[in-house]
Amino acid sequence: MPQDLAYSFDDEVATKFCYDLDNKRLEIHFTRCWENATQQHLEGPCYLLIHQWTDARCQNASHRQGNVPPPKFFPLEDSMGIISMIHFFEWTKEQLELVVNTIDDRYLLLQFINPSVEVVR
Repeated sequence: MPQDLAYSFDDEVATKFCYDLDNKRLEIHFTRCWENATQQHLEGPCYLLIHQWTDARCQNASHRQGNVPPPKFFPLEDSMGIISMIHFFEWTKEQLELVVNTIDDRYLLLQFINPSVEVVR
C-alpha cells in the first residue's frame, strides 16, 4: 500500500529527467519541493523516483479539455517525452497516475501499475 509522500512538486519546473526503460526507473529532478507537513517550499535539489513498476502506459491528456473521447493508452516508451512539469499526481494501492507537460508542449497521462515511489532529497 502506498504511503503518503512527504513532498510534492506541483507546478515546479523539472531541471533533469532520466528514463531507464530496461531497469524500469524514471527520475524527475527539481530545485525545490513543497513539504506537506510544514506547508512550505524547501530549497535544494530533490527528485521524484518511480521504479519497479509491472506495467507503464501513456496517453495524450488533451481529451480532458472538452468532450473528446480519450485516446487509447500506449506503452510508455512509444509516447514518452521529456517531462518539464507535473500537473497532477495520484497514487493508489495499485497504480500511480501523473499528468505531465513535456518540453515539446504535450500533456500526457502516465499510468504506472504497482510502482515503488520515493522522493529523494
